[in-house]
Amino acid sequence: MMTPESIRDKVQSIIQLPALPTIAMEVVELVDNPKTSASRLGKVISTDQALTAKVLKIANSPFYGFPRKISTIDFAIIVLGYDALKEIVISISLVSSLQRKSDAHFDAKAFWDHSILSGVLARRLARDLGYRVSGEVFVGGLLHDMGISVLHRYFKNEYRRMTEIIKETDLTALEAEESVLGVTHADVGGWLAERWNLPNHLVEAITMHHTPGLAKQNKDLVALIHCADIFAWRMKPQPMDFDKGVDFDPDALSHLQLNDVQVLQEYMQSYRQLVQSDLEAVTQFDHTQEG
Repeated sequence: MMTPESIRDKVQSIIQLPALPTIAMEVVELVDNPKTSASRLGKVISTDQALTAKVLKIANSPFYGFPRKISTIDFAIIVLGYDALKEIVISISLVSSLQRKSDAHFDAKAFWDHSILSGVLARRLARDLGYRVSGEVFVGGLLHDMGISVLHRYFKNEYRRMTEIIKETDLTALEAEESVLGVTHADVGGWLAERWNLPNHLVEAITMHHTPGLAKQNKDLVALIHCADIFAWRMKPQPMDFDKGVDFDPDALSHLQLNDVQVLQEYMQSYRQLVQSDLEAVTQFDHTQEG
């Protein structure tokens, strides 16, 4: 029987995991340089029209709460600041590098919508609960399910089998993944995060977003991303295959002091109202891009 370590070695030897996109690396370098001007940063981002459109749509999300429409990258930099822009650009670049077209077993738009909603919900939840990890929690929320993209892209036969099991049996999505591969999308996403040299606490958050009670490095971050993932899932009118069987983890709710059912419902209701009017504007991205 293969061990988790041997499965990981096999996955990493089979998959030519994509490197961090060039524009994301350039943005990171510019933001980390105190001499970088907003104009210079704006010019770099603006060279990619698709990226520019996505950044502006996220910047205009109600979760950032800016009363005026942000119509240019330069204005977005002024309003949001360098760090917020960096988190948005990096996240979009990483997700876009894995994007594929929809097929019978993978709804690319539903996947991206869930990812972006999880990111903005995680950021909002962190702010509302007083945690100082809003930037990192946005990135982690957006990237938490990227292992699903890896499975769909590089393990097509296994991915198809997993979706069939989810539809035909009572197994949860995670149980279906375990039954076919012996690992879950959370494990695979964590390996990809390592490949991209993301910070260890982000690797942990991606790896443990379904098992937040096991977190050791940053329990706050993992619990926030876990809860945002469930919030996002419950806000969708039509459940997605890869969400089947997921629910709030008691450890995460307890850690965030959200284990009162009424309090949890109040957060859910307030976020649903906040998102309702603007969700389409935030999530209408180009889903036809090949990965």
